[in-house]
Amino acid sequence: MGVNILIKPRFAVTTGVLTSLYILNMTHIASDLHLDHDNIIEYCDRPFQSCSEMNQALIENWNDNIEPEEKVLFLGDLVPFEERDHVIQGWLNKLNGRFVFIYGNHDETVPIKSHHHLTLDVQGYSIYLTHYPEHVPEDWDGWAIYGHHHNNFPDKYPFVDPENKRINVSIELLGFEPLPITELFSYIRNGERLTVRPGAERARALQNE
Repeated sequence: MGVNILIKPRFAVTTGVLTSLYILNMTHIASDLHLDHDNIIEYCDRPFQSCSEMNQALIENWNDNIEPEEKVLFLGDLVPFEERDHVIQGWLNKLNGRFVFIYGNHDETVPIKSHHHLTLDVQGYSIYLTHYPEHVPEDWDGWAIYGHHHNNFPDKYPFVDPENKRINVSIELLGFEPLPITELFSYIRNGERLTVRPGAERARALQNE
């Protein structure tokens, strides 16, 4: 889990630019569900006693917030990388929403179109969407939204880092539920550094607290 392995998906992969209208039709964003991944409980100190308990909580939280026809930005790592196509499709079928999928290091076999990264200009902000913050170009002057680092390094990768224009949407820092896009932009406008999403229980979101 601690090693960064770049996986190239076997399915269609693109880069692209999202229009303002398209992003405004999105309702939520999140990264790093890691459904059915036993090791992630220990690796991220997730507050669950078993993988089945974690799966149930993540799916219920997801579907309580997202309707079946709503568009969702997902920034990678849905399940462990060793899962097969039909198993991954089964998890996708359990989750509400129409996915715009950016692949992560566990997403070699995700059976839907996925993107290496996406960029957008909306509400006066330029935004780079990726799984890895390390993939953001050095000359990128706008905001970057990513996952991958979970809750492992909250000082370096907090939920909102206005000084560096970075947002970490790993599911732990969101309180284990997807983040509404409207709420996301409120944090960008506010300009306050936040370790975890307001309202998320800090002891559950961070390790060893």
